[in-house]
Amino acid sequence: MKKRDELTLTELPADRLLSTDEVAAVLGGTTREFVNRLVNCGLLLALRFGPRKRVPTSVLNKFIEDFVGCDLVAEVEKAEKIEAARRGATA
Repeated sequence: MKKRDELTLTELPADRLLSTDEVAAVLGGTTREFVNRLVNCGLLLALRFGPRKRVPTSVLNKFIEDFVGCDLVAEVEKAEKIEAARRGATA
């Protein structure tokens, strides 16, 4: 296996980093705010660059595969309640 510093650009997977606006468009025209909620509650993984979030296309494809048929609003609300309870328990 090659060392990390020996990797070349051509060996990287063909993955693109999508903005939250682009993710919203892929998810059927939902809002950037809803995509941010997905990221903030941990349902959708993203890279953060300061206040900006970028989602690799491979991560978005996996997310869609995992949540197809689910009510994403209900999933986000459930995850947010769990997070709020966790924060309340540690306060």
